[in-house]
Amino acid sequence: MRLHEVVDLATSDAPPAQNTIDDIVGKGRKAQRRRRAGFAGAGAALAVVAVSAAATIPSLFGGTGDSAGLPVAAAPSTVTSAAPAAWEFPADPFQFTFSAFDAGRWHVADPVVASTSYQIASVYLDGRTSNDRAATEEEVAEMEENFKKKLKGEAVPEEPTIYAYLVLYRPGAFDPAKLAGATRLTVDGKQAYQVGGPGNGGMTRRALAWSYDADAWAVLETHSNAEEDPSDAELQKIVAGLKPSKAAPATLPFTLDYVPAGYKPVELGSHAISGLNGIAGARDGDYGGAIFANPAPATTGLVEPYGGVDGETIPSSFQIFVVPSANSNQTTGNTTIKCGNGFCTHRSEDGKTSIQVASDGRLSDAEMTKILKGLKLKNVKDDSTWANAADALK
Repeated sequence: MRLHEVVDLATSDAPPAQNTIDDIVGKGRKAQRRRRAGFAGAGAALAVVAVSAAATIPSLFGGTGDSAGLPVAAAPSTVTSAAPAAWEFPADPFQFTFSAFDAGRWHVADPVVASTSYQIASVYLDGRTSNDRAATEEEVAEMEENFKKKLKGEAVPEEPTIYAYLVLYRPGAFDPAKLAGATRLTVDGKQAYQVGGPGNGGMTRRALAWSYDADAWAVLETHSNAEEDPSDAELQKIVAGLKPSKAAPATLPFTLDYVPAGYKPVELGSHAISGLNGIAGARDGDYGGAIFANPAPATTGLVEPYGGVDGETIPSSFQIFVVPSANSNQTTGNTTIKCGNGFCTHRSEDGKTSIQVASDGRLSDAEMTKILKGLKLKNVKDDSTWANAADALK
């Protein structure tokens, strides 16, 4: 069981007394699909053993997500050279053009997700905790106990929580005209739109989109269990903190010798799995992932990352996961490739890394096996051995 499947254990009003924990878990599975990569096809392609602590919340632009948790330590910066005076937009989109920064109470981590249209970084706020790692068994037990207390009408302390991330879109990718009900304003001399409102489970939704360069937009999206934290003023402080860094290629702990005809790389995670699923598990210690699609999704007219906050599968795609073996119970335990339920998986020679391909049945077992056989694993503990994404995914 994943704790995000137990909806609103600590933050929402208690459900009717006739609902058991199993009932709530079932409802959570229908409402909550974040980290969906763990449930590809009819089985679990990346079924993580640990449990993710979460409360169900809606996306600002539709869907549901999760947040709650513990303090975070930022990942090492990907940028080592002097920052450029202007933003760079490399022809190769799998590069990071900003790095970690602080803005008041905000702490933006280095981006770990890149796609053909955007980059994504986790964002944290002093005074509020954010979960982007699997919970321990003890934490799961505590939240289940709190849930039982709420069923009995007992008071349960509410921890100040937030889930937030920053998406930096390439020029032309984001369409602010699709932000229904947004308030137009100017922040730090930049055109901006702000939207928000109440959400499920007592969460408050807020997002700020601003034009950081010509036809190029950044979006901070937050979900907090406090109506006024972050306030509008706090939300807007992040704008002045965003600065360009020298473009640095995203790196991956593997290379590929084979990709099925017609499939193109569209999204990756470096030190995370791909997309907002990777941001939701940024501290799980995953090594990397990539998504290929045929046809590739649109690179314009977006208002959220591919798959949305639910982590839905990109249509006509397959995914690659490279994670610690402890993070997946779907593995053969050795280098033998085993397939079933729309995915194939095996382990590294030392048994410490799980390597998987999931396609929800779009690819045959033979094709997925061929991908895995052509995947060359780098030293997952040594970034200096990793390959630039443009070389790894070609």
